[in-house]
Amino acid sequence: MLLQFRKLTRGAVATIIILLIGAATVLFLIPSGGLSFAPSNALVSVAGREITPPELTRELQLTLQQQRRNGQNISQQEAIQAGLHQRLLESMIAREALAAYAQKRGVDASDAQVADYIRNIPGVINPITGSFDEGAYAQFLQQMSYRRPEFEAEIRDELSTRMLMGTLVSGVRAPSSFGELAFAYETETRVVSIAEAPASVAGQIPSPNDAQIQTLYEELQEQLRVPEFRALTLVYARPEDFTARVSVPEERLEQEIDARRASLVQPERRSYVRLSAQNQAQANDAAARLSRGEAPEAVAAALGLQLGRGENQTRDEVPDARIAAAVFSQERGAARAVQGQLTPWVVVRVDQITPPVEPNLQELRTQIRDAIAHDEAADLLNAAIGAFEEARAGGAGIVEAARQAGLPVVTVPAVEEGGRDPQGEPVEAVAGLEDALQTAFQTPEGEASDFIPAQNADVIVAVDRVIPATVRPLADVRDDLVRIYQAREVARRLRDRAAAMTAAVEGGQSFAQAARANGFIVRVSSQSVNRQAASQIPARGLPAQIFAAAQGAVVSDTRADGAAALVAQVESIHRPDPATAPQLVEAARAQFQQDIADSLGDALQDQIVADARVRRNAALLERTFQARSGDEAQ
Repeated sequence: MLLQFRKLTRGAVATIIILLIGAATVLFLIPSGGLSFAPSNALVSVAGREITPPELTRELQLTLQQQRRNGQNISQQEAIQAGLHQRLLESMIAREALAAYAQKRGVDASDAQVADYIRNIPGVINPITGSFDEGAYAQFLQQMSYRRPEFEAEIRDELSTRMLMGTLVSGVRAPSSFGELAFAYETETRVVSIAEAPASVAGQIPSPNDAQIQTLYEELQEQLRVPEFRALTLVYARPEDFTARVSVPEERLEQEIDARRASLVQPERRSYVRLSAQNQAQANDAAARLSRGEAPEAVAAALGLQLGRGENQTRDEVPDARIAAAVFSQERGAARAVQGQLTPWVVVRVDQITPPVEPNLQELRTQIRDAIAHDEAADLLNAAIGAFEEARAGGAGIVEAARQAGLPVVTVPAVEEGGRDPQGEPVEAVAGLEDALQTAFQTPEGEASDFIPAQNADVIVAVDRVIPATVRPLADVRDDLVRIYQAREVARRLRDRAAAMTAAVEGGQSFAQAARANGFIVRVSSQSVNRQAASQIPARGLPAQIFAAAQGAVVSDTRADGAAALVAQVESIHRPDPATAPQLVEAARAQFQQDIADSLGDALQDQIVADARVRRNAALLERTFQARSGDEAQ
């Protein structure tokens, strides 16, 4: 497509057409609020909402903290290598899509609902008073790495989504009969006896003759077929291949560093004690006591004040501007009474001061140089693509055109459509190129595709040679066919033994007598089993047969590994009456109903996400959350 588009744009008439199309497109895309040229740093855009790298980082860190509390000590790098950040991102996409859909449908939690939810978070409740504590709330937000408006907006979205999904699935109700069916299914038991005949009872199996081998060979043609292979040439268009060719002037680098330095400074942080007082006299008394070295807990208890702490906060993170001014204007250890904006009087004492930290200029220099090089490499790549297409248009072959343009070329001697070589091993060169590989098997021999998006690159795939599918020669697979024939013969003889025993029981012999007469050993005698216990029987079809058979019936199957035959008799069936356990029946019905509602909710969520115009910045995700090796991580 990219190649065709570039060819289309050659010539004066085509240029005019493209300009007109471009102008129309620009006018169509201009938002009502005007143009904005600020570059997006979002990992994902979903329904007009954005998910940024810091937001995903916070989600990842909170998840890892929870796992560590549960005894799973996983580092962030290990989590990234395992793809946890990608799974969390998909979960965040779903949340944003649902919240946007709820907003579009006019479902919006009220301020009172948001406030009520927050007041019931355990971490914001004062353990002494049992009520909401503003200081504890501020500390909770700091620990969660949230700013207050951001957290409250997220709570509003969550509550709105709950209301939306509750409304969408509220009409789901499973009838009572579903509960009875589920109850009967779970509680039914059957008394069975089971006998087993090992493969040895089948006797010695002779080798097949040539005619039998030929018949089996013709029957298994599809299983013995070697798939079609293709020899390919891949031409890559990747920015990173041009990064090393970029030289970033020192002057430009310094300008970028100066422009970004201020925004990267880590601000001063302070930890402090806060006592809430009702009047100035009480506040002055508390400040004097703290200044004399009394413990904050003792002062709070003596004067009946509420005690709070701010841990390692920046000035912006202190919820009250007046308190923030006091905290960040006094020396460590000093106590001071201040009239707050949200509370009458507050006494603050600074316990710890963490000075501001300037950015690591060497790291900053490297990051900025890489960013500039990446942008300029993209320009070089575009020029290389243009040169490649010009060379192709001039008659050069794929490899020669790529060499002239400086685009890397990879050859694949033989690969089948699933990405494996003739030895059945994965071909590393096509790993992650599923779309390109699929295109390769739709492209005629001697032709090449257009550029195809693949991971963080575009790739052209040329089909050099088609190696047609064939059937492996009989001589190559004869030993395999002998083994298959003998295994089938063993299975047939075991089935015959099982059929003979079944007929004997049905003819009036006892289960034990029929077992002995046909070389079986009784492994289970008159034992009661439910469905879960029956599922442990090592024969795939036998558990289902046991619970489908009538009382007195005999059923059989071959063991899963083919090394024995199993025969079972259903001696009796026990089905509890649902009327004797109405609570269990209702619980089964309710669980059935919940399963239906969950399935419906999942389907609705999937559709809402699919309709949410999700746009992913895969390159930014990879750059921000790089899975480094153990040595690199150290």
